[in-house]
Amino acid sequence: MEKDIEKARGDLFPLLDFPGFPAGKPVRKALIVGKRPEALAVYLTAFAAFSGFRVLVADGANAFDPYVVSRFARGEGFPPDELLKKISVARAFTCHQLATLIRERLQPELSPGASSLVVLLGPCTMFFDEDVPGEEAAFLFRKTLAKVQEMSQEGVSFLMSQSFSGFNKRRSFLLRELICFSDAVLKLKSSADTLQVVLDKPPLALRRPWGVFEDFKRLM
Repeated sequence: MEKDIEKARGDLFPLLDFPGFPAGKPVRKALIVGKRPEALAVYLTAFAAFSGFRVLVADGANAFDPYVVSRFARGEGFPPDELLKKISVARAFTCHQLATLIRERLQPELSPGASSLVVLLGPCTMFFDEDVPGEEAAFLFRKTLAKVQEMSQEGVSFLMSQSFSGFNKRRSFLLRELICFSDAVLKLKSSADTLQVVLDKPPLALRRPWGVFEDFKRLM
């Protein structure tokens, strides 16, 4: 873990430095998908805050679990309350609230020159809501992604997680667009007794363990 923390200082995503990963391509938008990917995203949120990042969480899935942060902190011998104070969490309960949060409220909270990570939990979830007309949801979703792209080009890193559970198949195009939009996509695969991570984008076989993920499995 100490080596991983040293690697992360200033740039979280060298943790995605798998053999064969395209050299020289900055990873500013990483996405975790699968069944219940939020726990890993929150674990990496704790890892980033512990590593000195300014961390902002926009929760569109009501999925931020402070107990994951507390378990991480105790594992590192760090006071859980102090680590939680380093993470700013804002929840949204409609797609309009989430769009406003991402497009208008995140950037003013970021300090120029500081290492920043924005975590988006369930960026598609609220846009799956059938109470919002499909065209309106798609338009607002794409405007939100455009803001994420703008901020990423200014050096802000984004970690996103999107669960496959209960998503609206009629609006699966939103998830496809999110996957295409991301620089790297990690897919969680689980069975009764195993939990695996697969790098779907770029499609590479993981030929060695990902240290942070192995720590996460032991903790959970």
